[in-house]
Amino acid sequence: MSYKPDYGLRMLNDGMTSDAILHFMEFPLYSLTVLGEGEYSTMVEIPINDELHALSLDFNQAQLDVILSKADLQLALVIRNKLSEAPHLQRTIDFERVVMFEVQAKLGEMQTVQDESFVPFVAQEIS
Repeated sequence: MSYKPDYGLRMLNDGMTSDAILHFMEFPLYSLTVLGEGEYSTMVEIPINDELHALSLDFNQAQLDVILSKADLQLALVIRNKLSEAPHLQRTIDFERVVMFEVQAKLGEMQTVQDESFVPFVAQEIS
C-alpha cells in the first residue's frame, strides 16, 4: 500500500519548529482513532502545491468534548456510545457526517508505524 506524503514531516523538513502554531479555521473530522483511554487522533488530506498530504491531529478527551459540542446531537451521541463500549480498545470509528471545528496545533514527535514515518500535529486549542 502506498501512503500519501506526511504534512507534518513536510513542515518539519521545511523548517517549522515544534513551538510554531498552525491555525486551521475549518478542520473536518470524518473519523476518530482511539489511541488509548482519553487519547485520540484523526487524519485528513491537505494539498500542498497540487499534491495531497496526510495530516494527523492528536487530541485529548477534553478537546474531543469541545469537538463533539460542534456536532449534530445525534452524531455526538452515537460517537459517545461507541467510545463508552470499549474506551481502551485501539480502533477507528468512521462517521456518516463530518464535524467541523477550529484548531490551533503544534508539531508533535516523529513516529514510525509499519516502516512509515510521520509527524502528527498536537491540538493546543479547539474552538
